[in-house]
Formats: sequence, structure tokens, C-alpha cells
Amino acid sequence: MDKIIFFHMNQLGDLLFSLPVLKATKQKYPNIKIYCVVRKNLAGLLESTKLVDKIFLKVSSLGAEIDLIADIRKEKIDTALMFSESPESLLLAYFSKIKNRVGFKTASLNFLLTQTVEKKGVPSLNNNIVLAKSIGINNVQKDYLNILKVDGESNVKISFWLEANNMLNKDFIVVSVGASRRRQEKCLRREVWIETLNKLADMKKNVIVAYAQWETESVMKILKYVSKDIKTFCPENGLIELSALISKAKMFIGIDSGTMHLAASLGVKCLALYGNTDPDQIGPRPLQNHIIIKKNSAKDIIASDILENIK
Repeated sequence: MDKIIFFHMNQLGDLLFSLPVLKATKQKYPNIKIYCVVRKNLAGLLESTKLVDKIFLKVSSLGAEIDLIADIRKEKIDTALMFSESPESLLLAYFSKIKNRVGFKTASLNFLLTQTVEKKGVPSLNNNIVLAKSIGINNVQKDYLNILKVDGESNVKISFWLEANNMLNKDFIVVSVGASRRRQEKCLRREVWIETLNKLADMKKNVIVAYAQWETESVMKILKYVSKDIKTFCPENGLIELSALISKAKMFIGIDSGTMHLAASLGVKCLALYGNTDPDQIGPRPLQNHIIIKKNSAKDIIASDILENIK
């Protein structure tokens, strides 16, 4: 195998679950050329791994998709591994004339695949390991540690930010209070975050609430009731900048989310809050390195559940 293309899913956590497969592929075939198809907001993180030779950005218009197909065809790639089960991804791989197209049986257009494997439950690292084994990639690590690399420029920028906020060289906790737009059922009740953040301030803990720009309105509804000792951080340059901040944290607190997995992938201890999702399947990796609070619903989690685990 001299060329392979990976079709990634759209969410941050799912991207992180795929990175060990890319690493193992490069280890088995040091001279292989790796291509990836991914959303624009995730491209920077993927590039930071230094595992990918070329990134194709997912597009939404028909005209752009035709151009993308033409660009992929030019590379004469022989194998596609489909983390994504979306019809768009499978059609893209098919019309790009990739000979071997390997993916999950649960994909709605699985007849477009040349080889399929079983998938258990939701997208996960375990499922991706099974997918990799189907093409002879057997050495996939069972966590996503030591794959992402934070660039020097982002580290310097975050150091300046920490110094300006009197946090440089101090232990601090990064807290994420939100979830993606499609995963709002994972959110804790607003009053739980208000109580938690205020008590952390009372405990003299250095806390930074990190959030994306699109979360501003919902986050501010919490922060207006929270101690001014709590710092806030909204990255100007997306996930690379957020990674640089989190990588310097002593601990991360947040729900089952891409940001939580980002923290775990950077080797930061997570206090991970789970409702009806299963941490055994999609918990931070390796699971034993982290603290898991699991309830039947995220709405059942209360402030004392979190605070009892903060030392």
C-alpha cells in the first residue's frame, strides 16, 4: 500500500478517535502517503499531527464537490478508510475511483463499499481499531495520547495571555460548560455550573472557563452569576489555540464532549461528566487516568458531585 485516504467524521471527538489509526498506518508503512478529507475547523488539528501529506476540505456545494472529486482522482489513491458513514462521504469515495473502499456495515450506502466491518454502538476508538484491522493495521494504540502537537507560536501566545491574566506559572483548572449544538441533552443544569464555579472561587482555585464563539450567549447566562475571580477564554484561532491553553492546565472539568477528549488527548486529567452516554465506550482515554461521574441523565448531576472530586 503506497497511498491511503481517510474520510473523517465532522465532530472533534470523532476526529481524535481516528488519530491512532493514522499513527499506526504511518508506523507500519513509513513511506505511505496519507490523505484526509475533513471539515475546515478540524484541519488545523489534523495538520498538527504531522501524519498527513495532504488534506482535502469537505465542501457543501455540488460544484465544489465535483472539483473535489477531480482533485482526489488526480492522486490515484488505491485505498479509502471510511470513518464517516455519511452518504456524502461514500459517494465521494466512489466517484473518486478509489479501488478499495472500506467502511462500516451500518452505513446507509454500504453497497458502495468494497469491504465492510461490523460496528458496535456509537462511533468510538474501539470501532476504528476494528476498521483498521480489516486492512492489516494491527498496532493501533488504545488511546489518543502523544499524537497532537501544539505549535510554538500558539504556546507563546497562550503564555502571554496567562501572564496578562496573572495565571502564568500557576496551577489552573479549565472548565467547559457547553456542548455542541446537536448535543444539548448532555448539558448540566445552569444552576449547577453557577454553584460549582462560585464554590471553586471560594476554594481559591484558579479557574478558566473556555468556550467557542458560538457558545457566547449561553455561557454568559451562567457567568453573569459567577465570581469575577473566574477567568474566561474564547480562542480567536480555534482549536489550535484552545489546545495550547488546555495543555498547560492541571485539570479539565466538562461533560462528554469533543473538548473533553481534546484535554484527555493532551494528557490533562479530566473530571468527565456523563449522563446517558457510556464512558466505557466513549470515555476519555485511557479511562483509568480520569475521574468519571456517571448518572442516568446529565440533569441529575449536582455541584457536590463535582466538588467532592476536587482536591
